[in-house]
Amino acid sequence: MPANVPSKIAFLDGEISGLRTRIGTTGNAVQRNKMEMLSDIRSDYAKSLEAVMRRELEEGRE
Repeated sequence: MPANVPSKIAFLDGEISGLRTRIGTTGNAVQRNKMEMLSDIRSDYAKSLEAVMRRELEEGRE
């Protein structure tokens, strides 16, 4: 797992936050799809990071 994953997650958080602000209550389908895509990518990065951290903790206990 690359060491820059936390920075990628932070970047995606910023992008998602900015997109939410721009969309407001009148967003179009393209903006909503982009938001969903970015959220999915962010979720995948977070899950990967959690798995690596969990694996490292387990290896440290052995």
